[in-house]
Amino acid sequence: MEKIIKLLSQSGYIHVISTLTLLLLVLSLRSLFMTKVRKSDWRTEDKRKWYVIIRNWSSLTIVFGLLIIWATELTTFAYSIIAITGALIISGKELILCLHGGLLRVFNSMFKVGDRIEIDGIRGDVLDANLMITKILEIGPSNFTHQFTGRSIIIPNSLFLSKTVINESFMHKYVLHVFKISFGREEDWQEAEDCMMKAAREECLPFMEKARENMERLAFREGIEVPSVEPRITYKFSGPKELEMIIRIPAPASRKGNIEQQILKSFMKMYLIKKPVEAES
Repeated sequence: MEKIIKLLSQSGYIHVISTLTLLLLVLSLRSLFMTKVRKSDWRTEDKRKWYVIIRNWSSLTIVFGLLIIWATELTTFAYSIIAITGALIISGKELILCLHGGLLRVFNSMFKVGDRIEIDGIRGDVLDANLMITKILEIGPSNFTHQFTGRSIIIPNSLFLSKTVINESFMHKYVLHVFKISFGREEDWQEAEDCMMKAAREECLPFMEKARENMERLAFREGIEVPSVEPRITYKFSGPKELEMIIRIPAPASRKGNIEQQILKSFMKMYLIKKPVEAES
């Protein structure tokens, strides 16, 4: 601690002023360029490409600028912590990996408290997250239901370094939810589609406009095409005698399971088939 204070007193205010000037200049230019690109008439793909280029170059400029400004102090300070760092790496490898994963989560905004995530086959709503662990309320089994199991799971943040993280709440308040039903090919699929579409539109109508506004805000922020919120139905042949209907609907993130169930119940009331309908989400 004494060494740090001594370094700061020797360097004076010039390095602090240089650092603040660098940050202000680079962030101002990045904001200016991002605004110009956002207001341009370029294609969405070109805008998204330039968003990434501007962010990456501004980040690199800040990093290299800070290295140049604080080069002498960093070199002096580095020698004093090499021994400590080596000892920590040997004795606390797992802790360092957890810390690294926590920093990766924070700086890349992977998710926040309340989001529904899935990692390494574990799925649930985030209850708490810090630099070492993430606590979730489990939902299961797998992704076939949206019911809480009543169990909380502690995930070490080191998993974020090696496993894929799926954030089901990326679209925030409203999401595009997909579920499917299977039935025999001999059934009247056209009538089934009409009944399913009618049920989906009736259940989604109360929040359709809010979902559309949410998607427009997301598209503007991320520089992507505005996703359609209208219910959609596609098909897949899942077996020699089976046809799979895949339904995509907009839904509030916290109620997508309930909305799915209401649609399925309305569908079954309108379309009664002889064979039992097998549903899976």
